[in-house]
Amino acid sequence: MKFDTPEFWEGLSKTKCDDSINQKCLKPETWDKAAATYDDLEKCKDYQAQVTEIINILQQKGALDKENIVLDVACGTGTYSVRMAPFCKRVTCVDISSGMLKKLEEKRSRFGLSNIEIIRQDWNDFEPEGTFDLVFCSMTPLLRDMKNVKKMVSISRRFLAIVTWAGLRTNQLLQKLSREIFGKEVFQKGHDITIPFNYLYTLGLAPNLTFFTGCWERVRPAKKQAENLIWRLEMKRPLSQKEKELVIKRIEGLCDKKGMVRAVTAVRTCFMLIDKKQAKEAIRCD
Repeated sequence: MKFDTPEFWEGLSKTKCDDSINQKCLKPETWDKAAATYDDLEKCKDYQAQVTEIINILQQKGALDKENIVLDVACGTGTYSVRMAPFCKRVTCVDISSGMLKKLEEKRSRFGLSNIEIIRQDWNDFEPEGTFDLVFCSMTPLLRDMKNVKKMVSISRRFLAIVTWAGLRTNQLLQKLSREIFGKEVFQKGHDITIPFNYLYTLGLAPNLTFFTGCWERVRPAKKQAENLIWRLEMKRPLSQKEKELVIKRIEGLCDKKGMVRAVTAVRTCFMLIDKKQAKEAIRCD
């Protein structure tokens, strides 16, 4: 099969989705466990800068408009949803995790955003009655399988926006714990811009790319930091009580005077914006 066909990239994506880590990432209980501290990242300046710039680009390109209806796929706690809502007619938020959506409900109430619609549903079962001016999707395992991207394209009237990893995601603390417990570093497969970009490109679309680099810092009390790292490690397999105690011991040894522990992930991410109208106009010959 030729690499310049959508079918090639659809097939390749499926080979990236069959390991145990990726399967666990699609379960609601996995994200329910992470919901309590998921928004800690919003205190990080590099992350804030990325989110702000993405919202600015969406506005500049016309993807966010007072008459536009937006779909936020796998919205999580609504990091982007609450920032898009003031600039559009409605944001429909879909996620499988009740824990994540509870956080979004709290934000909707806190900020008085009556134009946010929340739907708890598996993406595979989500069948909207109509289409959306903008379909937005950020940092979700759904992007590993091109059948999901194909569905996003089909329900977008004009814009499709994707945020995902771009080749760099390194947390030294997590790597050290992984080597100590598993004897090797554990990597997730397929959660990267390469396959979605090539898939959309072979569909005749023209992705506009914006890259971000930075250090995503999370400063948490030792107990919360240990719980989060255990959650990350248990993507691979359940940890024994002894292994959990090892993680807790290592984290407690890193506490500052206030009992806080700093964890930093070096990242490169990519924001990909598709404008269907622009793609059609590019191939028109008068």
